[in-house]
Amino acid sequence: MLSSKTDRRPLAVAGLGVLALSLLGTAATPSEPGFVADAGSIATFYKENVDGVLASQTLYFVATLFLLWFVGALYALLRRAEGPDGHTAVVALAGGVAGSAMLLAAGAANAVGALRADERGEIAPDVATVLWDLSAVLFGLAAPMGMAVLVLAVAVAALRNGALPRWFGVLSVPLGLALAIPPINHVAIIAFFFWVGIVGVVALTQGDPRAVTSPARTTSAEGVAA
Repeated sequence: MLSSKTDRRPLAVAGLGVLALSLLGTAATPSEPGFVADAGSIATFYKENVDGVLASQTLYFVATLFLLWFVGALYALLRRAEGPDGHTAVVALAGGVAGSAMLLAAGAANAVGALRADERGEIAPDVATVLWDLSAVLFGLAAPMGMAVLVLAVAVAALRNGALPRWFGVLSVPLGLALAIPPINHVAIIAFFFWVGIVGVVALTQGDPRAVTSPARTTSAEGVAA
């Protein structure tokens, strides 16, 4: 039961950890070739930036571990707010886990390009292109779809049962929709990491959400008590 700010502290720590590590990973990322860049440029990128790619991906990997912790803590918060009969918490959990898995896969594909270039002294342009494009589409297309489910489920929970403040639920809707639209979701995924940090802060500072009890259950309970 999330009955105090202390109980919600893990959510705040995980959310802020995701944001901080993601920013550090971005800062450590070397200048990258553009999406669908030519094969030669991608191969050269991996060969010349082994340390930078591995350092940035390591930070992103750890950030994703914090993200999974965040998703689990958020699930507990939503479950507490909606009660045992709700399903929003489960939907949010499914979206968060799926999106996190795609982020890990994206990082793995990118890292193996650098590792191959480091071990072999070079990497074939066609291999580099496949790894780079796979990483890009997992990060910029597949992962945002999962995160769209997470964000929209949180928005519904905030608006329906006060798991988070209603104003935050309203502001989460546009982000959730942007994450689900392919032409823009590769940009929206960046905003998502800031959203995660804000969720942690909001959850820590708000009052304790109470489980929603249906009128039928309340009447039944009163009858038993009588």
